[in-house]
This record gives sequence, structure tokens and C-alpha cells, in this order.
Amino acid sequence: MKRSPTHLIFPLILIIIALLVFFIWYRTYLIPTNTSGAFYKTHILGGFSIDTPEKVSRAAHDGVQVVFKYGKPPTESDQLGQKLQSLRMKVIDGYISSLLYYYECHRTKILRPSLVGQGQYCQDDSHPYLSDQKVLLATIVTHLKEMKDNQLVIGYWVLDDWVQWDAGSARQILIRIHQLIQQYTPGRPAICGFGGSVGLHQGYGWNDWVADNFSPQGCDKVGFYIYTSSLPDTTPTTSPDAYNWSMSGVLPAMFTSFKKRGWDITKEPFIGIGQAFGGHLAHVDRYWVAPTAKDIETQSRSFCEHGATGITFYAWDDSGFGPTTQTPMNSPEIETGIRNGIIACKEYWSKHPQNELRSNTIAAWSILFGYVGRKRRSRCLCMHF
Repeated sequence: MKRSPTHLIFPLILIIIALLVFFIWYRTYLIPTNTSGAFYKTHILGGFSIDTPEKVSRAAHDGVQVVFKYGKPPTESDQLGQKLQSLRMKVIDGYISSLLYYYECHRTKILRPSLVGQGQYCQDDSHPYLSDQKVLLATIVTHLKEMKDNQLVIGYWVLDDWVQWDAGSARQILIRIHQLIQQYTPGRPAICGFGGSVGLHQGYGWNDWVADNFSPQGCDKVGFYIYTSSLPDTTPTTSPDAYNWSMSGVLPAMFTSFKKRGWDITKEPFIGIGQAFGGHLAHVDRYWVAPTAKDIETQSRSFCEHGATGITFYAWDDSGFGPTTQTPMNSPEIETGIRNGIIACKEYWSKHPQNELRSNTIAAWSILFGYVGRKRRSRCLCMHF
């Protein structure tokens, strides 16, 4: 009786998987990949609200390769899109997070109208047409269809701040949004954002309920944005160096909250989003403590030492910024911090490739065992006929 050659399939797959993992490691760490347009495939180096050609040029010079853009993203034919293409930069599309925010503000206006107004999460109900989930999801589908062929877009920023009175209400919506993303633009990740704060000395701010919107089914990656809290103008200015930029308290607290909800850093990688702004807010008597270049570098390095596979900076623009707000565009100190922060993370990643190797190995083994399982099940089914 001839022996079936199928017994050779399993060893052959093992060899292929081993070669694949080695190839990923070799391409990532032995071949230079810190050229614009290549490094973002393994590590995102990003910046929020880089929305003009001038800002793009400056950000690229500082080492930024991915633009996180609220509202409609640029097209390949418009001025901003052409500038991005010339510098081989890519875009994380934040329009879905904007739509979700508008939807939640309308919901708040209807159910908790006292929570809408100046100083609140929702200042007004600017998009009342987003009246229910059906309309929201239909609007997202229309947007995804528009983005299908936009080669600038490599992923979606789908969630930003949320309100405590409605904690966790976006969880199921995000799962449905993720399904739509994979249906219409397969392969692009959904990135969910969650915020904490650093305080004086060892102090920090984090609320466990913020993580209620997370699920592995709704978020391919998570972005942890951690800044100082704004202070009244009457509060004496404190040295930024007095703040805990290492995030030694807030990051472990956030990790604990997310792990309780099924987060696995090897399956849903996290992106660290650091503070790159400071000074007075617009229209209110409050200010942010502005980090020094050293503070930005410290925060960036800490994110990466805690396992971040990307580092992003907030922000080149914001509706709350006033004429004297310090940003990467007008503060050499902040700009230097961004450059040094990117360098610090690149150095860390180059010396600690085992985290990415482990993650890639897990993914490869999952593919392997999925295949073997299907083969075994098909054999079992055949035996019953």
C-alpha cells in the first residue's frame, strides 16, 4: 500500500513558518527601515492634525511619517495629499471617530441635555442628523466606500474621548464598525483611543470606566493618549519637570483595566500618544503645562519601554489652542523633544526586537494551527461518509 504524501505537509509548513518569521525579523532589524514610507509598516511614527503642506514638511523633517487626521482625510489629488505622497507619508483616517463623537453628542442632547454646553464634552449638537445607530453606520459605510481606493489611508482612528454617563455604550458599535471596515477596506486596522493624565510627582489620572468601550473584536490597536490636565489661570505655574512623565503610575493602571476586558498587547498592540503642546487655551481662562524637550523624550521612551509599537505626538493643531499655545510649529523646545523622542524609541526597538518577533511568531503559529485544524476536521468528516 502506498503511503500518502500528505504526511510531508506538516513538516513542510513548519519550515515555511520558520522561514517566514526569520524573514520578518531580518527585514525589520537587519535591513535599514528608517526611511520615510517604510518604517511605518512595523512602527508608527505619527502626529495629530498635521493638516497643511507646511506642517507636513516640518513634521517629516522631525521624523514623523504618519498623519492622524480628524475630519475627511486628504485625497491623492489635492494639495495636502500630493505633499504627503512626495514625502512618502501615510494617513490614519480619523473621520469615523469624528462621526462617533457627533453621534454621541446628539444622543447626549436628547438624553442628558444638561450635559451639553461650554466646558462640557459636547458643546453643542452639531450633527443632529446622526439620530440613531442605523444612520451612523450608513454614514460610515458611505465614507469607507469613498476611502476604498485612497492609497494614502492605512488605518482608521475610530474612538476618542467619551462621557461617563454613557460608559461602554460604544463597545458594540465599535465591533460593528470594525466589521464594516474589514468588509469594505480589508486589511486596514481600527485604532481605538483612550486617555489618561500625568500629575505632579507620582500622581496620575485614570478612570477604569474609560476602558469599557474596548473589546478585541472592535479594536485592532489601542492608542493611549496621556497629557497633563489643564489648570485655571489663577494656579501658579509649576515646573513641567515636576510631572511624572515616565507615567510609572498611569500606564500600569491602564494596562490592568484593559487586561480585565480581554486586552492582549501581542494581539492588539498599543501606540503611545504623547503631549507636544502647552500654554493657554482659547476662550477659557485655563492653561496646560508645556513639556520640555527632555520631558517629551522621557515620555516617548517610557511608552516604548512599556511595549508601544508606535509613538505619536499631539498635536500640530486643535480647536482648543489659542494664539499663544505652544505647538511643534512655533516651539523649538517641543520640536526638539519630538525628534529626540523618535530617536529614543527607534534605539529601544532596535535593541529589543524580541517583542515583535514573539508577536509575529504567535500570528504565524495561529495560521499554522488553523490550517492543521481544518485538515483534521476535514478528515474526520470524511470518515463519517
